[in-house]
Amino acid sequence: MTRNFRSLLMLLMGLLIGVIFTQLILYHSNKQCTEKQNIQNLQGSELNSYAEKGLRKKKFIFIGVMTAEKYLDSRAKAVYETWGSDLKGYGKLMFFASSQTKRTDLPVVSLDGVDDSYPPQRKSMMMLKYMHDNYIDEYEWFVRGDDDVYIRIDKLQSFLRTLNSSDDLYIGQAGTGTKIEKETLGLGAGNNYCMGGPSVVVSASALSKVTPHFEFCLSHLVTTHEDVEVGRCIKNFVGVSCTWAFEMQSLFYHNRSGELAFTQNLDTKAVRDAVTLHPIKQSPYMHRLHLHFMELKIRERTYDTIQLQRRLVSLDTILEKGLEKLEEEEVISLSDVKNFHNQMMNNETPVWEMFTPRKVYSYETNSPEIGMISPLKDGMNIVLGQTMAIINKEARKVLHRTLEFKRLNHGYRRYHPKYGVQYMLDLLMKYHRHIGRNRRRMTVHVRHHAYLQQPFGNTIYSIEPSEKNKNDAVNFILPLSGRFSTFVYFMKIFENVCLKKNIESTLTIVYFNSGTPSTKHVTLISDLKKKYPLYSFRWLEMEGVFSRGLALTMGAAQLEKNSLLFFCDVDLEFNEDFIRRCRMNSIIGKQVYYPIVFSQFSPNITYGNEQKPNSSFSYSVDEGFWRKFGFGITCQYRSDFDLIGGLDTTIQGWGMEDVDLYDRYVLSEQHTVFRAVDPGLVHIYHDIICDNNLSEKQLTMCYKSKATAYGSEAKLFKIISEKGYLKS
Repeated sequence: MTRNFRSLLMLLMGLLIGVIFTQLILYHSNKQCTEKQNIQNLQGSELNSYAEKGLRKKKFIFIGVMTAEKYLDSRAKAVYETWGSDLKGYGKLMFFASSQTKRTDLPVVSLDGVDDSYPPQRKSMMMLKYMHDNYIDEYEWFVRGDDDVYIRIDKLQSFLRTLNSSDDLYIGQAGTGTKIEKETLGLGAGNNYCMGGPSVVVSASALSKVTPHFEFCLSHLVTTHEDVEVGRCIKNFVGVSCTWAFEMQSLFYHNRSGELAFTQNLDTKAVRDAVTLHPIKQSPYMHRLHLHFMELKIRERTYDTIQLQRRLVSLDTILEKGLEKLEEEEVISLSDVKNFHNQMMNNETPVWEMFTPRKVYSYETNSPEIGMISPLKDGMNIVLGQTMAIINKEARKVLHRTLEFKRLNHGYRRYHPKYGVQYMLDLLMKYHRHIGRNRRRMTVHVRHHAYLQQPFGNTIYSIEPSEKNKNDAVNFILPLSGRFSTFVYFMKIFENVCLKKNIESTLTIVYFNSGTPSTKHVTLISDLKKKYPLYSFRWLEMEGVFSRGLALTMGAAQLEKNSLLFFCDVDLEFNEDFIRRCRMNSIIGKQVYYPIVFSQFSPNITYGNEQKPNSSFSYSVDEGFWRKFGFGITCQYRSDFDLIGGLDTTIQGWGMEDVDLYDRYVLSEQHTVFRAVDPGLVHIYHDIICDNNLSEKQLTMCYKSKATAYGSEAKLFKIISEKGYLKS
């Protein structure tokens, strides 16, 4: 009886446990179905939020930069101050060096048992081991980089967001070695490694599997290449090779220009497409590249801002008038940027210049057809780069494809004083698409008309000179030989602007008395000294043939190191506003001022029998031109003049010495050249005499300057046609 009761009790307990267990299974199954259904019902940002909370509890990127103690103050510091600062929103950056390295101003890890010798095989693997041992549970992705690579953090994180860090991934630019060493790398048939220079990305999963085997790999080295050995180790113990994708060579970009890498034009397709860029051996170029990418971001934000502004203007117009009351042209202009002519006033004549990849056809140039010179070519390359970025941005939204630039057929350009530079471009591009069941790739050539408007930048306000700088004396240095009547006119201007108004200034005249006595000139200066006894005049006389470079050098030598110099000419007219700008735009130790002077045409051709204006400060296309190619008039401090090496006094005759000085300032890393049109300076017309004894280059420049100064093309054409020279 007891045995039967016990058996019955066990049976009932088994049934009860079975029922409870079944209910629990059903409950959890229903709960999972409910959660699955809730997830499916989530849309857009809600789904992303769920994924972030449920799947991405880790931080995103840990970047280790391998460096050496001798590079901490240069390359490593440049990395930390440039792209390293962009990582703060996405992950962590640390530098790895030898065990002897001690630094506190940078996040440096001194690896035990590691020195800075080359090749850095142990350093590289111990760096990866340190990342694993200390951060494997905190980050999804781990990057091994060098101190001469630039990583675009925003593009890297966008790229990695498309991948799963739970997979075993080993990402970079694939390498197989040179033909000579290919068989000695121990990679095996069809295998590769990720080149270390452009950086290597390893998923958390792959790093977890390879780390326990680093010591074994270090004791079984086959080559002296650090990146090859890391690749062999990952292949042997994780079972994956470096990504073979063709795009990796452009994403993880290695520039093969050697020392010239990334030192020249940065607005190229290769730079735009890259996620990492290698090598950058000098830290100033790392900062230059960082500024370039910051500028690209500003361009993108500017474009987005313009798009929003256009929408706001359209909405304001619709709200003000009502869509049904808008005229047809207004409706078109709201949606069509190509309608450039609506931006012109009724009394304006829109004038376009045409260009091709090799030629420019313009009414503004001396010849209606000129070659595509370097500044124009560089500018067009920037515009085309921006254009393709905009086109592909739209194409990805609509077509989920990208377009490849093939060539520029032709284009038109004009300058609008209110809206900026406007372009109409005829482009040939490649459009790639996949068709059929086998997803066969088909390439189609398409023409695209792009209508662009490049707005002017925002106004930049300059701070007025400091109290010390704004009262600095402007020291005029005037080279002179003969030309007494012109000198009289110059001194009249000088007296009215500087002497009568008690402007802080001095005048140093360096006179060459080669065949022309200075008696009348000295008398004129003596009279002014009596009239203004407190003013500082200096008179220097020199023997020999006139040399402007030698005169300016001798004049500058009379002044103190901190003196502000103004290299002047006797046929210049200036006003008080120019004096202020000379001070404001010259910064000792930093900046020199090269004003663009308005140069008058011959008054006989400009005015003929008409009355000449009372003031020389009258500007029109028929009265003169802005001498953009002139570099002889400048404001700069003597200390900067000495530091740059002064004028080359060995250059004899007309010109060249001023161009040589200007070029050295442009190439200087310390100085900025500020160059702008200055309405307070006018070059009074005088006939130019070109000495046939000049060098061929100087003589050519002299003749060009002489021909340019005669008169405007319109005036010269009118004279020629009136005289009947155009008749057949």
